[in-house]
Amino acid sequence: MKKLIALMAFVGGLFSVNSYADSVSCYVDTSKFDYYSQDFCIGSESRPNYRPVVSFKVNTVKDVSRVEWKFSGRYKTPASSCTGSRCLVEVYSRESRMTACVDKVYYTDYTWEDVNWCATAEYIYTSGNIHF
Repeated sequence: MKKLIALMAFVGGLFSVNSYADSVSCYVDTSKFDYYSQDFCIGSESRPNYRPVVSFKVNTVKDVSRVEWKFSGRYKTPASSCTGSRCLVEVYSRESRMTACVDKVYYTDYTWEDVNWCATAEYIYTSGNIHF
């Protein structure tokens, strides 16, 4: 019985790796609880003066020292100064769709990697009670 439990624990450990490894996650910051989702995120707000921000995060198994990001789509603030593993980008308050891609990752163990990990964020202003 002890061997069976040990075997089950070992097999369970094999499947407990980070499912977000080697990817980009995002969330659109709204007035409700936000959480990161891999590859795509969407958010909406019904307050007309709300200034939405998208948070992008690179997911890796290794510790990150520096990241080279590339952005496309509709966004307000240039995020070219962002070099960390997380990046905040202000988007337009009516409607925005943007993509953030990680081009290069530099790790704390002095190795680096050319990658193409992306996530797309979409923000929608709603005048009613429809929220994503």
